[in-house]
Amino acid sequence: MTAIMTDAPPPPTSSPVQPTAPTAPSFTPTLALVIAMMAVAGCVWLAVDSARSQAKLKQQMVDYLARGDRTNTESRQIADRADNVARALDDRVDQVEQRLADWQNQQAAMEALYRNLARTRDEWVLSEIEQMLLNADQQLQLANNINGALAALQAAEQVLQRQPQTALINLRRALAKDIDALRSRPQRDVVGTIARLDTLIGEVDEWPLQHQFRLPAPASPAAERSALGSLASLWDDLRSLIRVQYTGDRDLALLSPEGGALLRENLRLRLTAARFATLRGDEAQLNRELGLSREWLERYFNVRNEATRAALTQITQLSRGSVRDAPPQIAGSLEALRQARRAFDSKG
Repeated sequence: MTAIMTDAPPPPTSSPVQPTAPTAPSFTPTLALVIAMMAVAGCVWLAVDSARSQAKLKQQMVDYLARGDRTNTESRQIADRADNVARALDDRVDQVEQRLADWQNQQAAMEALYRNLARTRDEWVLSEIEQMLLNADQQLQLANNINGALAALQAAEQVLQRQPQTALINLRRALAKDIDALRSRPQRDVVGTIARLDTLIGEVDEWPLQHQFRLPAPASPAAERSALGSLASLWDDLRSLIRVQYTGDRDLALLSPEGGALLRENLRLRLTAARFATLRGDEAQLNRELGLSREWLERYFNVRNEATRAALTQITQLSRGSVRDAPPQIAGSLEALRQARRAFDSKG
């Protein structure tokens, strides 16, 4: 402890203390160098980090730009596809509109065609019925053929039954009324008339002509052996050479055998035509053929013969059996047809 105290500096004197200049520490340059190096390193690090950040940012920007380009390309492609789809849809819409317009035109044309066909069909039906009614009227007025007229009216009624038009109801009623009127008319016995005509046709060859007479019966052999019988036979032969007989007809036609055969064939044809007229129900033709047959019988045949008189009686009865009443009328049906045609024409 003493040594330590000895070695201690002497206490300061009371002389005034002089200020001394401070001395710089010895580590200042090194510290500055370290600080400078650290600053340089920080700047370098900052520069490197900034460059790295810039490069990364640049790479990101490049990626973003590339991604944006791809996105733009895809968007452009999508837009192109959308444009194509839109154009395709526009084309489809145009096609649909065109088809719709065509379908509307076709529908209008079909409706017009249907109206024309319906009108043409109605006109055809009315024309067909008119022809049937005119045929029936001609059958009644010209030939008094009730069966033919009835068949024509029934055919017209069958045509009307297939027509749904209410405008033809009056025509159907008129047709039904005329059909009932024709059915109520007296009818000829067709079977009996044909049977009697067939009998007359088979007997034509048995009717003698006016210039044909029966020769007297030959004398017996016993009378011929006597002289008186021989003279009588000679006198009969002389009388048979020339024979004069009054017939009461100055226009007597002397027919040859060939002419007589033709006359019989013509008379047979007349009776056959009368038979066909009976089958058709043609009273006018039947009366005409029977009248000609009766006229030929009275003119060319021997009416004093029993077979000829029986044939004349049969023909006269057949003529009287004809329906000679006034021919029926179908004016109601014809008037109803005219009204139906006027209604059809006014409807257009």
